[in-house]
Amino acid sequence: MSEVVKIDIQRTGFPIKLGTIELWFDTSYENLLTFLKVEELAQEKLKEAQEKAQTLHFPDEINMETLDADMVTAAFDVNKTFIGAQYDIIFGDGTFDQLYKAHPDIAALEQTLEIVGVAIGNKLETMESERAAVTEIKKSGYLVKKEKKTTKKVVK
Repeated sequence: MSEVVKIDIQRTGFPIKLGTIELWFDTSYENLLTFLKVEELAQEKLKEAQEKAQTLHFPDEINMETLDADMVTAAFDVNKTFIGAQYDIIFGDGTFDQLYKAHPDIAALEQTLEIVGVAIGNKLETMESERAAVTEIKKSGYLVKKEKKTTKKVVK
């Protein structure tokens, strides 16, 4: 019987720790395409949540006399769905539920979402700079080898 050759595949990406939860941002080409469309995809989820909440009439001006618990709950749910959709799109389904369970503060999670976007953008720029530098080193090495081969052929 022959021995199985086992080769592990390394995930592309980097960890991000939000509060007590450590997440993984996938930098595969496929996920980066999704990340670039996060706002569009989240807007679709927001539209769905708004349609569910349409049974309630939201007044143009809010005052304490016209405010009721159902209206506040519906508005909160729409916002929570929108924020949750963005986390789930960026990090994978179920992420928001996990974060909200550990940190039940929608305002804090909403503020953190913007910071997450900036941090991911900065990390992606750094990774691209590093990749470009490695590519340039490889290119230079290839050109040196090519030059040596050309020089050897001319000398002979």
